[in-house]
Amino acid sequence: MVSPISTYRPEFSVGKMCRVLGLKEANYYRWQRNRRKKEIQRLKELQRFELVESVFKESHETYGYRKMQRELAKQGLIISEYSVRSMKREHGLYPVKNVKYRPYRNGKTDGQYSKDLVSQHFQIAERNKVWAGDITYIKTSLGWVYLATVIDLYNREIIGYSLSKKIDAELAKRALSNALARNPDVSGLIFHSDRGCQYSSRSYRAMLEQYGIRSSMSRPGCPYDNSCAESFFATIKKECIYRRKYVTLEEVKTDVFEYVELLYNRKRMHAALGYLSTVEYRLKYDGLKTA
Repeated sequence: MVSPISTYRPEFSVGKMCRVLGLKEANYYRWQRNRRKKEIQRLKELQRFELVESVFKESHETYGYRKMQRELAKQGLIISEYSVRSMKREHGLYPVKNVKYRPYRNGKTDGQYSKDLVSQHFQIAERNKVWAGDITYIKTSLGWVYLATVIDLYNREIIGYSLSKKIDAELAKRALSNALARNPDVSGLIFHSDRGCQYSSRSYRAMLEQYGIRSSMSRPGCPYDNSCAESFFATIKKECIYRRKYVTLEEVKTDVFEYVELLYNRKRMHAALGYLSTVEYRLKYDGLKTA
């Protein structure tokens, strides 16, 4: 709102207009100062919200107020969790929730099962000591596409993955090959998986033996024994896959690559890692823990 005094200041003095209007000149200047302060505060609030909104969108609209508060602090905005939560509620910045679906999945194995060498001890002190693998499904217009991943339990980093329309041992072997290409030093490594026919097959076990990797498998019917892999699949589906309707395998490959390589490994915070990304954690602590 523009006051009459401000409108006519170029023509008349403030003192004369205040006398005509029956106002104290000091009160007018006090009102002007308060008005400027409120405008400055409004602009600050707008800039703060723009940054909050930007961080929320960069997270693929998945961060809650705790992760948002820590990411904002990284970018120089020190704000309380309560303020972030209030701002998210005020502007409707809620994480997206999606409906799950389940495909039919079955298979026969020509191999044998391994003993569980991990026993739900997922806190690993060094890289390339325990990897976890699993396979999940992605719905497309042309049928199911399957995603196999390899996770280093040291920092929960996705170090290898593969996509295919066939859920077979070759899918799991390609994911492992990708992980080995990035991390060739696997002396003493344990590879942990469920009892799926892909991992218990002769060809997959032969590949593990070729690289001197020990096989470890979950107990039958116990998803908690490989919960780190299950947790990643739940995350990528909620934050990426369930938000899209895929028509081609190439669309799936593009989305998975961008999510894994550009967001999950490098940007997405993990509460278990002190709200660092997997790569940030590796770069910060790997040298210290192996020194």
